[in-house]
Order: sequence, then C-alpha cells, then structure tokens
Amino acid sequence: MSAFLGPIHTWLFNKIKIQDELTQLIVTQMNAGEGNEDFLQQMDKRYGTLETGELAEIIDESNIHGWLQERVSLVENRLAYAVTMLIEENISNIEKIYDIAYKFGMEHVVESSAAPKDAFEYLENILLNGMPCDRVNEISVDEADRIVWIQRTDIHKSYWDMIHGNIEYYYKIREALIKGLLSGSRLEFNLHEDGSFEIREK
Repeated sequence: MSAFLGPIHTWLFNKIKIQDELTQLIVTQMNAGEGNEDFLQQMDKRYGTLETGELAEIIDESNIHGWLQERVSLVENRLAYAVTMLIEENISNIEKIYDIAYKFGMEHVVESSAAPKDAFEYLENILLNGMPCDRVNEISVDEADRIVWIQRTDIHKSYWDMIHGNIEYYYKIREALIKGLLSGSRLEFNLHEDGSFEIREK
C-alpha cells in the first residue's frame, strides 16, 4: 500500500467501519439494558474501540499500513468475540445473529438492476477481507449471468481461533449479510461444495 494517504485507504477504512457497525448492532440488539453496557465495556476493554472522524485526522500518516492493519485486527477480534460470547450464553442466539446480519444487509442493498459482476464489486466495497495486498478473492468464472470466485486464503480464521470460536459461524453470518445485500435485486448468492462462491441471476 502507498506511503501516502489516498483513496484506497479511505476505501479500506470504510469497510472497517461497516464491519464494526455490524458488530455494534449485534451486541446492542442481543443485549438490552444494563447487560448491553457491561458487554460493550468488556469488549472495549479487551480489544479497544474504533476511532471516529475523518481518516486524515485520526490516522498515523507515518505508519499508514500498520495503522490500518491494526484496525482490521481490532474489528475482526471484536466480531469474533461478540458472536462467540453470545453463543456461549445461548446457542440459539446464533439464529438471531443471522437475522440481524440479513437485515443489516438489507439496509445496504445493491442496486436492483445490478449485474452479477456489479454485485461482486459492490461486495468488495462492503465486506472486509484483510488488507488490499492480501488479495483474498480470485474470480474463476465471469459471465453475463453469473460470477464465481474462490477465497485464496482464510484471513479470518485466526481471529476466531484466538477466542476459541467457530469460524463456520463467521461464514454463515457473512452469507446472511450477502443475501440481505442482494435482497432487492434479481440476483442470488450460492456457496458451492468446493468452497467457491457464486452470484447469479435468479
């Protein structure tokens, strides 16, 4: 990544903020009242909180890449912690979390006329997949009515392993989120047995 602050850094930070917004939503909707405040305090104390404001005003311009990598780790840890702790309280909570993720996606829907390739690019602007240099997703099929991609490396699992969580919950949450994002379009999302992902016209 560039040593100078540029659009790619703002793009990444926006994705970081979106993931943290989802985590905050999960916590606040799953824990009402005093329990919610206690849970948030525990999570904030353990992992810290994401700064607010314009990126140019809060980033360490002498260490742009390192600063952003730390924030990626921060929001990945917060999501893994929140979901794992909520499931430990009650395994049935996971279904509620899926519903929250789906509805969160509905608040950020792709354009109704989007083609599969457009939707994929939209997801790349929403979903956090490490740093741009990680190059996590690789398109394997690019056709007018469908697009298929593979995940070259799992950059999320280590965060869930550290909290003794189940990475499968992460991908189910992401699946629910994506389906919410596509809910206003003529597209559908599929996860294939070989581990590849697909967006296609219905």
